[in-house]
Amino acid sequence: MGWQFAAILIGALLASIALSLWQHSRYMKVVNEMARANAGRRLRLVSGRAKGRLRGAVVVLLVDPAAGEVVEARAMVGSTIFARLRPAPELAGPVSDVVARAGDDKQLRAAVESALGMLPERSGEARAPQTSPAGRIRIPRAQSSTH
Repeated sequence: MGWQFAAILIGALLASIALSLWQHSRYMKVVNEMARANAGRRLRLVSGRAKGRLRGAVVVLLVDPAAGEVVEARAMVGSTIFARLRPAPELAGPVSDVVARAGDDKQLRAAVESALGMLPERSGEARAPQTSPAGRIRIPRAQSSTH
């Protein structure tokens, strides 16, 4: 009986890993498609996430910093591995009130705030990406507000 429980536990762990990798690959596919479709334009692609006890949220925003507009938005909200990035047209529009347009969903609002934290400040003090020794661009992460 003991080896059967161990086999089931290991099988569940392997299934969880496989499904997590599957979700991540779908996420990266959507992000790369958004980046490719808007290559050459002066837009910023930023993302943010928020975790809750039972569910979380991830948003990807394509922002025109010069105009202060969210051009395109995708959101992944849910508690299962089957959640995926879906178009979120309600988040498109002025950056100044995008958090309010996120509605009553606490995790979605927190994810939007996290994504906006990756944008350069309007005062000219931009947190620019840094180049690593290998020539890769390092995107600065938003500051978390965990207590």
